[in-house]
Amino acid sequence: MLKKYINAGDDTESNSYEEDISKIIDQNGGLIDKKMASQIKNTQEATKSYQKLTVDLLLKHEVVDGSIVNIEDKVYRVFNKIKMEINGTPRIKRVVVLGAEARTVSISLWDKNCNFIDSMLIQRGDSVSISSLKVRKVSDDIELSSTSGTYISRVVPSYNFKSNFSELSENERNIDIMGRILSVSPIRYFKDLDGKQSGVSECSITDGKTEAHVTLWRSSSGYSTDMHPGAYIKLEFVSVKKIDDKLEITATDASRILIGQGLGSLIGKIGKNQ
Repeated sequence: MLKKYINAGDDTESNSYEEDISKIIDQNGGLIDKKMASQIKNTQEATKSYQKLTVDLLLKHEVVDGSIVNIEDKVYRVFNKIKMEINGTPRIKRVVVLGAEARTVSISLWDKNCNFIDSMLIQRGDSVSISSLKVRKVSDDIELSSTSGTYISRVVPSYNFKSNFSELSENERNIDIMGRILSVSPIRYFKDLDGKQSGVSECSITDGKTEAHVTLWRSSSGYSTDMHPGAYIKLEFVSVKKIDDKLEITATDASRILIGQGLGSLIGKIGKNQ
């Protein structure tokens, strides 16, 4: 159990303590009481012994539900953005997973933070620092969610992707590929097995020598509206197969699509990783 560093009964600390408690209540929209705010305060003070919590440290400690924490670790995967409506308000959500296989924590990024991941070109394998995340306990699991004060920065970049299509093997799964877009088709909509509307689109990409065909399913298909010939594209967590000696790449809801001219600057830095 985390040690309590604040004594609410100490007169010398009372004014500062009450101010901090009021601030925490305000940060949570007034939806928590003083007892919960005090628990959050205690957790914040206890975790100050770490400049940044890692995934391992976060999972080892009994962190109070509703606490605000900072974390620094590697990006295990990034999912596509999802548009939704909550109480009549349009929202955008994206799940980012930090850590390593079997030791991960999921982070729900909302709205501007959701888009910031793309604008910063943050990718799988990057080491990132994310501040002011709210802890949410679900059964025995810990999830984190962005707040109005959340800030994301890249600590160490990763260049662990393939941009030379000759190195792609048949039946590879969960790999990352980068290329340039040659052509893109419009989205075709259909009803899935649950009766919900979904989409599929296609594009062709090249490494400068070899061309590959890409099929984009469901949430990945929505990115076709942002694609145009000549732009760089990175596809994370995709599968590869060969049909008649032609490369076929498939991206699904489990994949992540990243489009941006800034991606081109990364290609010259990955030789030792390929």
